[in-house]
Amino acid sequence: MIERIKTLLLTFLVLLSLLQSFFLAYSMPNFDVRKKFTSDYIMTDPLGPEEKVENLVFPEQLVLHLGGNKHTVLYPGMTFYNIIVKRLQGRSYDGFQYRSVSAVDWARIREENEGVELLFHAPIPVKLLQRVFPIGDDSVLMNESIRRIWLYTTKDTKEVRVFFFNAEGDAVYESTSANLTEQDVKQQVEFGRAWTPYKLVDGAYYVPEQPIEMQEVTLPFDRITAEQMQRSLFNDPTVTKNIETGNSEIYTDVKRGLEVNRGLQWLIYSDPVVQTEGQQDITSDVTAAVRFINQHGGWNGRYRVTMPDNMKRDSLNGAASELGTAIRFQQYWGSYPIVNTSRFRFGYMQVTMQEGTVTSYERSLVQLHQRAAKKEMRKLAIGDALIKKLKELSKEKPISAIDPVYVPILGKDTVRLLPAWQVKYKDGTTALLDEAAGK
Repeated sequence: MIERIKTLLLTFLVLLSLLQSFFLAYSMPNFDVRKKFTSDYIMTDPLGPEEKVENLVFPEQLVLHLGGNKHTVLYPGMTFYNIIVKRLQGRSYDGFQYRSVSAVDWARIREENEGVELLFHAPIPVKLLQRVFPIGDDSVLMNESIRRIWLYTTKDTKEVRVFFFNAEGDAVYESTSANLTEQDVKQQVEFGRAWTPYKLVDGAYYVPEQPIEMQEVTLPFDRITAEQMQRSLFNDPTVTKNIETGNSEIYTDVKRGLEVNRGLQWLIYSDPVVQTEGQQDITSDVTAAVRFINQHGGWNGRYRVTMPDNMKRDSLNGAASELGTAIRFQQYWGSYPIVNTSRFRFGYMQVTMQEGTVTSYERSLVQLHQRAAKKEMRKLAIGDALIKKLKELSKEKPISAIDPVYVPILGKDTVRLLPAWQVKYKDGTTALLDEAAGK
């Protein structure tokens, strides 16, 4: 009897020990160390809404060739521009074949054939263009950047041909399997029949032959404060040091730096990394840059992504391109870009990337309201008067394009946006033509 009791007691103790072992094994606190990266940022209330990459990639101009050497030009946000681009984004482009640029008489095609040209004065990498246009993964094309897409119908056979021109202008690729019909092109061209006629000058740029009206607008604005950007960009803003130099204040936590220029109303954030020989992925860099701005300031209005020349330092625009790949986001008001001037640095944001890491971030402290306090209609120079001015300028260096733009003038409580013509030269430089620039 006693032996039986001992056996039962021993069995109970063994079972109790097993039960305690179970609870100890599965109820232990988690001592795993969470790795904290130095690139972590404190999430703060956004200063503006977020944006998607797809909304930032679009042509600067859309040229409609009407046949008979007649043309018209549409700009982003215009009703017909939006309709045509959306329709073209609904088609697919495959079966690319390399063509010799010199083998085709493009001037004759432009004059005689109905067609549409999508112009990217700042070329867009194909992999990024694929985010908005269904372009097939063709190895012939993948490493190129595209300056323009040109589609037209042949006069005799009514065949639709679609060409993608590279950035250098020395190569063109035909999409032999694009699912576009003659009727598609004809419908798009018809949108331009009643639009302002444009004249092609020197085979390079288009000048309106009828009056062009733009609104001069006066907009209230808010200012981003240095404290807001510190909270957004530093792990612990309380440990930053503040240095004043001239019109600027510099904040640093030893590794990162934030310069706030009160005179220019501009900020430059830098987070340098060790440079390596790794390959840059432009599409990934643009995506990362957009995500960074979404998290650290947000967007104020409409923007278009552009790729500045990373081999040159743009002293006027402050591009820190030697730190990596500079990705610029051009600000728009309505259908036209707001340009930067030596008097007022404004109209763009820029993020510099190196192997997926943000090394520099620049933007204005001025945040425009979207409702204008005042609007007035203004007319830009057109026709022969405009061509005469351009001919004088082209004696110095060749002109590649002219665009209507807004010149910002900073006031005490408002920003005036003045209409003007901007001349773009083939070497990448620009100049303001209209007298509004000097007001």
